[in-house]
Amino acid sequence: MMEVSLILPHKIYCRHSQVEKLKAEGLEGHFTLLPAHIDYLAVLVPGLMQLTVAGQEYYFAVDHGTLVKIGAAVRISCRNAVAGEDIRQLAQVVEESFKVIDDLEKKARSALFGLEYGVIRRFAELGKG
Repeated sequence: MMEVSLILPHKIYCRHSQVEKLKAEGLEGHFTLLPAHIDYLAVLVPGLMQLTVAGQEYYFAVDHGTLVKIGAAVRISCRNAVAGEDIRQLAQVVEESFKVIDDLEKKARSALFGLEYGVIRRFAELGKG
């Protein structure tokens, strides 16, 4: 069995021992981990994660993060997570919260790049004069 810890920047969100199966979504697509799976590393994208513990399913909406499996220990570190029983509601959380934040961050990075480029260009112009 696996021991799974879900860690947020400000706290340990949850810990489950005796995990039989973990399903999540990474950059390469959906994947499943079982206890006998080799050590594994994945970059997580906003999506749903499912844990099977003693035949019972636990569902989480997770934001960007990383998953590291070493032996039976699985550590998941992400910016935000929400636990719930209704998969549709959690999918809505991912769409409305996590992906919207991601789009806003992309726009902010683009604007910052434009400002940096403008400053560098002006310094270059000063050097010519």
